[in-house]
Amino acid sequence: MKGSVFAVALNHRSQLDAWHEMFEKAPYKTPPKTAVWFIKPRNTVIRGGEPIPYPQGETVQSGATVALIVGKAARKVSVENAHQYIAGYALANDVSLPEESFYRPAIKAKCRDGFCPLGEIATVDDVNNLTIVTEINGREADHWSTTDLQRNAAELLSALSEFATLNPGDAILLGTPQSRITLRPGDRVRIQATGFPALENPVVAEGELA
Repeated sequence: MKGSVFAVALNHRSQLDAWHEMFEKAPYKTPPKTAVWFIKPRNTVIRGGEPIPYPQGETVQSGATVALIVGKAARKVSVENAHQYIAGYALANDVSLPEESFYRPAIKAKCRDGFCPLGEIATVDDVNNLTIVTEINGREADHWSTTDLQRNAAELLSALSEFATLNPGDAILLGTPQSRITLRPGDRVRIQATGFPALENPVVAEGELA
């Protein structure tokens, strides 16, 4: 992965439902009207088979999702034309500490070393009705469908390209549900979806990494 990794929060219905009461309080008193973006910097990106570092004393959670991979430079792209700029998709894991707020950038939670495993690109035509399955140590721990996303891949590419030029190799993580899987050192996390190479990573305590 040679580009930047962008990600969107609150793009799953369950997240909006879970945070509804908080969003009704001051100072905002309303849920966000536009996509809530954050970045997974280069230090977070690892490939399948590489270890997810587990920081001592923290709670680490898996967030299986799918990443849109940009195929050519995109700026102010319409939703209707977005498909022309998509090279394909890849499974991804938005690993994170628990989310405590959406009112400030969650750098401590989202931007740690190895907190963005990215799988191999697949040239599937559509991810709007995709079931994403997470297995922990060979047993299914969670599954969810992209039909529950608030904005689909084309809408996200269009919205992001409105203010940022996207370049070939950039990726956009499409979002995760509110429910996440708590990981432990020694776990093996395997993410699967029809038409995609599986993405599997071991979880290793930071102190045990070379």
